[in-house]
Amino acid sequence: MTEIDRLQDPNFQLEVLLGPPCPELVPQAPGSGLRFAGQVTTAPRQFVFKKAHLSNDDFRIFSKEGQLLCVSHHMGKNPYEALDPLGLSNQPQRAEWKSLTWVTGYHGMPSFKIRPKTLSRHGRQYVVDEQAGRVFFSVGNKSRLSTMSVRHNMEVCEGDSDKETYAIEADLAGRTLQFKNPKGELVAIAQKSTKALILSAALGGGSEMVLDVAPGVDWTMVLACMMAVQQVGAHLAKDAFSNFVATPLTNQAQDTVLEATGLDGIANQMGSLTSSGIRKVQQFSGMYNQFFK
Repeated sequence: MTEIDRLQDPNFQLEVLLGPPCPELVPQAPGSGLRFAGQVTTAPRQFVFKKAHLSNDDFRIFSKEGQLLCVSHHMGKNPYEALDPLGLSNQPQRAEWKSLTWVTGYHGMPSFKIRPKTLSRHGRQYVVDEQAGRVFFSVGNKSRLSTMSVRHNMEVCEGDSDKETYAIEADLAGRTLQFKNPKGELVAIAQKSTKALILSAALGGGSEMVLDVAPGVDWTMVLACMMAVQQVGAHLAKDAFSNFVATPLTNQAQDTVLEATGLDGIANQMGSLTSSGIRKVQQFSGMYNQFFK
């Protein structure tokens, strides 16, 4: 039965809109399902997924106890872009390659790379080892037309095959991500925290998610999937277009407008103030890393 057929059920309508109201994880037999580093527990395990701000990192995942487990990062990221969206400061302009992603693991979580498929209609991403010699699994979008789905769902396939091992279902509000096995059993779920929901409603932001993994499931696989989900749709061709076509055109258009309106002097003053602020943030970050991290 397709999702469109199930929309007659009020409970399913609520799940499609906001996610399951009372999700229940189904314990799995240890060693079953997709494996990454083979780390399983006999009890449910909880993690916290966060976007990194004012940092060279992209995303971080912590254990419930606050232990850092993995960090993702890509080439050329400007950690202070949020402070200078118009590029007025004297920060060096670097080519940014969002499709080239490294993930560093700690405390039982292995390090790995995420790379896009050369040609893909569904933004498929491969999780590979550090030498890029072995493909563990891939994550990509499902076709809404072929699956008759109203949601933005994804699939996890073992190795470089197209055999679906897990389905990832997202609600329309972007509040939850459900990981389900071929039997339809819920093996993991990521939910936006209350803090993130408030930030999203007030400011349009808020990336923090709480990730629960069922007993018997390889939690390293679920964490790697979460990192790969963030990359779905990224591609080298998009990065090249952005770096060498879109960004230079945007900068030229901005300079032309500022000169035509006589605001280039004010823009230079704002750029100087922004540069000063970024330097202070860098100093504070250095002190924090040295004494408190």
